[in-house]
Order: sequence, then structure tokens, then C-alpha cells
Amino acid sequence: MKHRIVKKDAFRLIGLKTLVRLVYEGQNPDIEEFERSLGPGVRPRLAELSDTEPFGLLAVTENIEEPGTEGSELDYWRAAASSHTAPDGYDSTDVPAGLWVVFETEGKFPEALQHLWADAAAEWFPANPYRWAPGPQLLSVQPEPDGSQGRGQLWIPIEANSR
Repeated sequence: MKHRIVKKDAFRLIGLKTLVRLVYEGQNPDIEEFERSLGPGVRPRLAELSDTEPFGLLAVTENIEEPGTEGSELDYWRAAASSHTAPDGYDSTDVPAGLWVVFETEGKFPEALQHLWADAAAEWFPANPYRWAPGPQLLSVQPEPDGSQGRGQLWIPIEANSR
């Protein structure tokens, strides 16, 4: 798996969030509905607020009800990593400094992105001296114009394993 370890300073996530159900394969209707509901000014405003890595618009997941269980509820954000204060009407949360593993992929959407989580859990974590730390998971996506293919980065917070 193509990856890198990043030591990152504290930052803020700013965006809009909702509660969705976890879907492992294929389109997630809850996320699609939420994305369609965002007003026309939301994405440009978030792009303006993005001033720290990972840059650009992010799909953020956190607070999963039952990790590993399809249909579990979790918070889903359309957000930006930022040093700014959240504008009125936007949600925000402060993310502490720490270590992150950043996985990269290219291929068919959404499958290539969904497989990042499964491959990280099944392949990378068992073979490396880190564990999945509490905190948000950040997905940065650069789709091709037709949306069927693209590149993505998955940022997962990590901490040293105390084996």
C-alpha cells in the first residue's frame, strides 16, 4: 500500500455534518442525499478556508457507533482543514497534534476509496507498529471530470502500539 507517516500540528475542521449509515461497498444514499442538500456557496467557502494539509474539500468520518458493522451510524462531514474560526452556520472541531498515516490510491470510484479502509485495517495495521487512534478520518478526493475514476488520500490518526 502506498503510504506515508505525517506528524501534524493541531488544526481545525470546519464544515457541515450529518449522521449517516456505514456502507462498505458502492454508493451511500445517506451521503449522496447530504451532498445534494449543500447550498451552492458551501464548497467554495470551504475551499477558501482550507489552509493546511490535507488541502481542499474533505469527506470526514468520525464517531462510528459500532466499528466494523455495516449500517452503524457515524458522523459525516463535508469539511476543510483550517486554522480559521468557523463562519456562522458551520460546524467545527479542533483536532489535536499527532501522527497520521496517509494512504494513496487511484482507480474506479467509489470502490478504490472504499477499499482503502479495508486494506488499511486488514493489511497495513497488522504489519506495522501503530494502532488506529481516536479521531476523524479524512478523505481527500480528486475525481476525473466524469467522476468514475480519480485519485484519493485517506488520512487516519495513529499512535504507537505498546506491544
